[in-house]
Amino acid sequence: MQLSLFDLHCDTACEMLAQRQPLGENHLAVSLAQAQDFTQYIQVMALWTDPALDNEAGWQRLRRMHANLLADPAVTQGRARMCGGCPARAPGVSLLLGVEDARVLDGRPERVAELAGLGIRILTPLWSGETCIGGAHDTRAGLTAFGRDALREAMALGMTVDISHASERSADDIFALAADAGRPVIASHSDAYAVCPVSRNLHPGQIRALLCAGGVIGINLYRRFLSRDGEATMEDVRRHIEYFLEQGCAGALCLGCDMDGAELPPDLPSLGALPRLAAYLRGWYPEDLICDLFFENAFRFAHRHLGAPQ
Repeated sequence: MQLSLFDLHCDTACEMLAQRQPLGENHLAVSLAQAQDFTQYIQVMALWTDPALDNEAGWQRLRRMHANLLADPAVTQGRARMCGGCPARAPGVSLLLGVEDARVLDGRPERVAELAGLGIRILTPLWSGETCIGGAHDTRAGLTAFGRDALREAMALGMTVDISHASERSADDIFALAADAGRPVIASHSDAYAVCPVSRNLHPGQIRALLCAGGVIGINLYRRFLSRDGEATMEDVRRHIEYFLEQGCAGALCLGCDMDGAELPPDLPSLGALPRLAAYLRGWYPEDLICDLFFENAFRFAHRHLGAPQ
């Protein structure tokens, strides 16, 4: 059966700018050359900035990253289409935009609307430490007053907020804000704490809250989130999938591979290896579940919450 892919998170846009690599064919983990086995390929491109940059320098870097992506030959020639909402169900490649680490807002509320103007659809507000937004997974802090105001505005402008990288307190704050706004919450690239107990992975209560909030969960392929010893394989990916299925996530489980932002398992080194993951999973699960995991669950969510089909 022909496979389609909707991946909720990669850091390829950052590496394209840093390494001066085009999207079409490159030495990165994600390229259009590696997407040829997919009938339809939808990729959320996260715009991430190194925390070594101060907030203002990070903001400027984000703007350059965005401009570089729009100017890429694959985009200008129509081989990859930038979308401000859910792409239509049709063969081809579509790109959606996210921002990872909203510290670059730098306490300036007007920048939330600027992100919306850039076409940002998914906002991952935290990454590490404590920022103007709040506390990340390696802290015990919740959202700041500015963080709460910024995320309320982001939700009002139609962005979906992502708890990947959030502390437990920040995640609780995000769930409360989303409930007030009637908006979903997602975890775009996070695994299960019960399988691999690291601070970036989801606790059972967070999984239940995501389901109640109408969200989705993207399986992260970072080796250290998959396995305690960091020596992960496709079997470790399956172990996380199995746990999420046991928690009732069959209709919410997606892929958020974190390619070009993570050390990947040796048997899943790049986008081109994902059909091998599907083949491996067919030994355990029915075809419709694999199609849901790879594409349908994320597509249904995007159709419902990321804007009209384009």
